[in-house]
Amino acid sequence: MPAARPSFFLRADLDRARLPVVLLSGFLGAGKTSLVNTLLRHPSMARTAVAVNEFGAIPLDADLIDHGADKTVVMANGCLCCNLAGDMEEAVMRVFTRREAGDMPAFDRLIIEPSGLADPAPIAQGILRNPVISRALRLEAIVTVVDALFGEDHITRFAETRKQIALADTILVSKADLVDTATVEQLILRIGRLNPAASVRIIDPRGRHGSLDSRVSPLDLFPASFLDADALPAAMTAARAGFQADGGTDLDGHASDYVALSLTADRPLDWHRFETWLRSVRLPHSERLLRLKAMLDIAGSEGPVVLHGIHHVLHPAVELDRWPDEMRRSRLVLIVEQELAGAIRASWANALPGLIVAAASVRAG
Repeated sequence: MPAARPSFFLRADLDRARLPVVLLSGFLGAGKTSLVNTLLRHPSMARTAVAVNEFGAIPLDADLIDHGADKTVVMANGCLCCNLAGDMEEAVMRVFTRREAGDMPAFDRLIIEPSGLADPAPIAQGILRNPVISRALRLEAIVTVVDALFGEDHITRFAETRKQIALADTILVSKADLVDTATVEQLILRIGRLNPAASVRIIDPRGRHGSLDSRVSPLDLFPASFLDADALPAAMTAARAGFQADGGTDLDGHASDYVALSLTADRPLDWHRFETWLRSVRLPHSERLLRLKAMLDIAGSEGPVVLHGIHHVLHPAVELDRWPDEMRRSRLVLIVEQELAGAIRASWANALPGLIVAAASVRAG
């Protein structure tokens, strides 16, 4: 029987219509707000809103406009910065509702900067699972800032820092100009053992570290689809889907808190059977499965089906218009506790023959 074209995935045009969101995490004093202040001066960041949930005032050279619980700075280039009070999920919804009602200047993208002591997972889950927010916003990426001066100490002492790193798509090492190259390199190794799948960038404004030097700008920090909605189909490559490489679960033989588990399939998958397998993995192990990112070849779909989630909460699956490269295959990356990785890999290997759709059915569809 031919495989029917699935109609239950979110279309790429509807995905583009949602407001892109980046979650910017990092421990107290890591330099998140300084980074945002610098990035907002870039022309590509015009009409960006920043939702801040920190103690104290927002350090921007502009007058605060009091809008009740939310204090909003309006910048000359059309950017906004809101100091949010109360529950972060509710506060973000207030900002978006005021945008839709015309009570604040329009903005095209949103950066959420939670407190340095916050676990970013519940905020990300709120975007993914809240039926109102998930229709209006799409979680584009999680970026974490790690302080080069105190990063090693923070990783050792604070579970919040380890969780922020493990959940990130991109990690920025700040204040690299204040330490020597050996310290930066050791910190990068430590970060890699917590999150082997994340890309790591160095904020080194004085260029002291040679090849490590990276003058971070929005163009290489954020996915292209965060800056330009029309770039979404082309941008769904390794950068947005989070596929740094297919590979193993260890890093230079060192023990890890978490590992990046890569799973692949070279033939089209049946969506319902895949979904059943995924449910059997994510629900029993939700606290041990930190991130899931997938670009799937689903039988009956012309373009790839993209899926990502935090713990057991999944973003609506999106079917893109076309594949971003010539390699049409399913790829999954899971950030999991190391002790769980072997069981998931074995489960995938055992289930895969039953998930694959016969070639004749795919051609007939």
